[in-house]
Amino acid sequence: MFRRREGNVRGPRIWLGPVVAIPSAGLRGPRNRVRLLALLQARNEIAYLPGFLRNVAPHVDGIVALDDGSTDGSAEFLASRHEVLELLRVPPERPAWDEVGNHRSLLDAALRHFGDWVICVDADERLERDFRSRAERVIRRGRLFGFSAYQLRLRELWDSTETYRVDGIWGRKRVARLFRLRADHVFDTRPLHGFKTPLQARKIGPYLPIADLLIYHLRMLRPADRMARRKKYEQLDPDARWQPHIGYAYLTDERNLRLRRVEERRRFL
Repeated sequence: MFRRREGNVRGPRIWLGPVVAIPSAGLRGPRNRVRLLALLQARNEIAYLPGFLRNVAPHVDGIVALDDGSTDGSAEFLASRHEVLELLRVPPERPAWDEVGNHRSLLDAALRHFGDWVICVDADERLERDFRSRAERVIRRGRLFGFSAYQLRLRELWDSTETYRVDGIWGRKRVARLFRLRADHVFDTRPLHGFKTPLQARKIGPYLPIADLLIYHLRMLRPADRMARRKKYEQLDPDARWQPHIGYAYLTDERNLRLRRVEERRRFL
């Protein structure tokens, strides 16, 4: 089924090298064979949550959510939705944001709800319209190689929901978000920008295979959003300890800006 890339090879391909890419295209979508749950951490995200539910819920078998001390009605909204299998709550007076601890709690809950695989999606993110059928193909094809976790391609929407940024680092963004649930999950304990996937799932040195699956990010659409995001991370990580060599100034840097239109077949609903 898979071939090493040599010239113009037609059909599904796998790229064998430092990073492996698993294709997601196919003529017909396979029957859903895994119980796929979405994991969500949210704090004061009521502006994004209705769209999140409309977009993500059709692609998964349920959502496990954690509200991290919201005061804007986010928790109440999530609690009212039948798609949310369980809502975990952190009190507003929590001493500090604990992304790793929140992730541990979500995974424990996903195991209680008998999940096979999970996809971590933020409230301001959206999945491409054929995500579920494509994900099923990736999981099935990757199983032949023992893969149990993947990086996904992140598209940063810029100035419009019809365009995303592709110059420099923007065209190479990936997030490790899709993985098989396991009780012995080894956590990345970095407080920022850590892997959500089990550390022991890496098969190729420090790398995870790339799944040809798309996540769209909405919070970089407007200049004000971009500046707010930059200031947030510069406050949380003023010395760029958790993002060395990159930092956060790039979030508002428009030099060499290049945008590409979202293709009709890969857009999000």
